[in-house]
Amino acid sequence: MSSLHDEIYEPDVIVLGVFGNTNKVSEQDLQENTLNLILQELGRTPDKVLIPTEGNSSIYIECWAESLHIKRQIFQPDWVRNGKIAQILRDDRMAKECTHALVFLQAPRANVKSQRLEKFAEKLCKKGKMVFTSSHNQQLTQLELSHSLKPLKALEPARKSDRGIMQMWQKYQKKAEC
Repeated sequence: MSSLHDEIYEPDVIVLGVFGNTNKVSEQDLQENTLNLILQELGRTPDKVLIPTEGNSSIYIECWAESLHIKRQIFQPDWVRNGKIAQILRDDRMAKECTHALVFLQAPRANVKSQRLEKFAEKLCKKGKMVFTSSHNQQLTQLELSHSLKPLKALEPARKSDRGIMQMWQKYQKKAEC
């Protein structure tokens, strides 16, 4: 008999979220070197693809999804309302809905954005999502949660200190005595 810990749970629905973008790749290269490899790894087509509006890669992925009859949802950042953090808020909305993620990492010269996307990919992986990263030279890798990064559960439930409540009661008791 196998225990529950020996089995890996695969979600019934696969929602692939695409984060970041690339403009330096052709549609054919993107399909051959990234999307087809992801399909092989998943074993089937995703049920839905969440696509950002920026970059040529988004257009190519939308055409690819349309040709395979995959549902698509386009996410656009609200620059007017959210300003500089619009893209981050849009990515967070997409991250809540997706079960799998494809993150396009930027070239090393775009250091700040690349670091943000790498941290974002690690964060998604820690949440238990299957994450694929595509580097600027189209190298596809799958992030895995190492054993040292697994979230630890507390042995005892955390309790709030009652010290603050006791001090407040003592304060009111002193007023009543006067």
